[in-house]
Amino acid sequence: MRLGFFGIIAVAFLALEIVGIYLIGKQVGGLATAIWLLLDGILGVLVIRRAGAVFPALLRDAMQRGHAPLALLWATGRRFLGGALLILPGPISDLIALPLLLWPSPPTPPARHTAANDDVIEGEFRREE
Repeated sequence: MRLGFFGIIAVAFLALEIVGIYLIGKQVGGLATAIWLLLDGILGVLVIRRAGAVFPALLRDAMQRGHAPLALLWATGRRFLGGALLILPGPISDLIALPLLLWPSPPTPPARHTAANDDVIEGEFRREE
């Protein structure tokens, strides 16, 4: 069986997560640990659902304002990854997810104001004979 580098990293990560859950369970008790893992998974699902629900509207708004959607994609990707890490049981994935979810998003720049039709010149006129 050949795991490769990423397989070894994944197995080591899962092993550390299991050890972390065991140590936390030993300190606070099995019921508290089970409640923590359950609430953690529910919170992860809610974060992913919320990020997925608001993304199309935010993307449409950014495109209408003429902004590049890269910052929006970065912020939404962080939320998706943070939610997925919250779904994974364990303290290490939670510690990685927290900075991703708490990272402040950059403020949106003001919209560029352009005329709806640049060929129209408004003004008053009068005909001179």
